[in-house]
Amino acid sequence: MKDKKRLFILGTSITLLLVSSIFFYKYVTLGDQIPIKKITTHKNIKTLIDIKVVKIYTPNDSLDSLVSSDIEITKESFAEEIKTIFNTIHEQSNYQIKDENGNYYPFMDPNIHLLNSYLVGDKLYLNLTPNITNNIKTKEQELLIIYSLVNTYTSLEGINRVKILIDNVEVKKLKWYNLRNFYTQNLDI
Repeated sequence: MKDKKRLFILGTSITLLLVSSIFFYKYVTLGDQIPIKKITTHKNIKTLIDIKVVKIYTPNDSLDSLVSSDIEITKESFAEEIKTIFNTIHEQSNYQIKDENGNYYPFMDPNIHLLNSYLVGDKLYLNLTPNITNNIKTKEQELLIIYSLVNTYTSLEGINRVKILIDNVEVKKLKWYNLRNFYTQNLDI
C-alpha cells in the first residue's frame, strides 16, 4: 500500500513537472512576440495623441526674412496653445542685433509677454505687454516681429486675421506699422 502511495505521488510529481515545463517553454518562446493588446493599451499612446504639430515663422539668421519650422505642442485649451506658440516664437527669436554704435540689443525684448488672447470668428486678438517696442530700432525688425506672429497664427485652422493689442488697447502703431488694421498671412516676408 505504501508503494502504491509513493508511486502515485511520484507519478503526480512527474506529471506536474512535465506540465509546468511545457508552460514554461511556451512562455519563454512566446515572450519575444508582443501581443497586439499590449501595443494598443500602451501608456504612451495617449501622449502621442495629445501632441499637435504647429508651423511657426521666425526670423532667419541674417534677420532679413522669416523661415518656417514645425514644432510639437501639447494639445491644451485654445488660450494655452496660443500662449505656448507665442512663447516658442519668442524663444526662437532670441537674436542679438548690433547697432551702429557697436552695442548689442535683443531682437525681441526678453520681457515681452502675451497677456491674453481671444478669438472672434476667424479673427485672433493678441494682447501684448507694452515693452514690445523697447528694442525695435528699424522698420524691418518691426515688420519681422509682426509677421512672425501673424503668419504663425494664421497657419492655424480657423484663424485668418490677427490684430495686435498693447495692454488691452488698440494702438495706432508700434513705431512704424499701423496696428488698427487686421493682418493676414504674407509668406513673402
